[in-house]
Amino acid sequence: MSAAIVETPPALVENGNIHCGFFKTPFRYANLLDARNPGGPVGRPFRWFRLKEWIGFGINHPRMYGSVLIQNAKYAASGTFYVYDKERARMCEQTMIANPFRVHLPETLWRGSARCVSRGGWIIFEHNLEDGCHRVKADLLKTRTAPAMYADLVFHQNLNDVDPLVVSLPIPPKHHTYTHKSPLRIEGVIRIDREEYRFDSARDRGNLDEQKTFYPYRTQWLWGCFSGFSAQGREVMVNFVNQMTEQGAPDEDALWVDGRIMLMGPVAFIRESEARTFRIEDKEGRVRLRFRGRDAKAEKRHYGIIAMDYAQHFGPYDGVVVDEQGTEYAIQEQFGALEEMKARF
Repeated sequence: MSAAIVETPPALVENGNIHCGFFKTPFRYANLLDARNPGGPVGRPFRWFRLKEWIGFGINHPRMYGSVLIQNAKYAASGTFYVYDKERARMCEQTMIANPFRVHLPETLWRGSARCVSRGGWIIFEHNLEDGCHRVKADLLKTRTAPAMYADLVFHQNLNDVDPLVVSLPIPPKHHTYTHKSPLRIEGVIRIDREEYRFDSARDRGNLDEQKTFYPYRTQWLWGCFSGFSAQGREVMVNFVNQMTEQGAPDEDALWVDGRIMLMGPVAFIRESEARTFRIEDKEGRVRLRFRGRDAKAEKRHYGIIAMDYAQHFGPYDGVVVDEQGTEYAIQEQFGALEEMKARF
């Protein structure tokens, strides 16, 4: 499959067939449930159950790193908000478990909303790519193990200034993944108990991760991402993955510099002896990074035939990335995530 980025068709699925490749803008209709497979022409309920969906935002601030996520795996759904205070080396996290039939993620982020609500609070996403922004609001009550957590953030995604990563790829032999990722500028406020973090869109960066995928029953991946600045002051984001798509074929590996995207070749995640520490490298020498995890948002679930062993580590990336012209960008202490997943679902 070519790694050329092409114009986006009107819908992800047309006449039962899923468009594959790399696209210039997010689909206005990411209608994977209209696909012919898996499940055949009468398999829509089966496809609904197999479709795993989430929308997540990475959040970087000089004093904290965090994430807010709404996901629906159909056997379970949840909303998660965590914050890691870099100065205090302290993590706060709340996860609300919800009824999968009551958590609906939008088919498109051009206009739409998602929400996860429980007795302990709520997380709401309001998406408006037409105007180049997403609003994230969260209000979670204090629990026995976590403080009260509040957020009111605007994530700016102006498609005139920032290229998105929009990828639709088969997972052999008969599954499929669709993702939309992007650097973001952040403004607004997060409050954790009495601690307040104010965001400035000229300084603070984040990342978007929208996913809709028919995963195989046995699933695994390694994913790494950060959005910030090089030592030279250029805006830099990376997104790298090892997943179950065709080995050696183009995947969602990408580098952004000042909002412009460059597709990259495959990378290797090399685990070091130190806990939560990895090297990320490619064969061409354009990626030479080291990730040192400070802590992790981890989940382990085992329900018989359904199981999940998941950890999103977070911490600083250091090293070098190289653009298509051979220009090197030094990366120093840029906080991001590195995620490990093994599941049966």
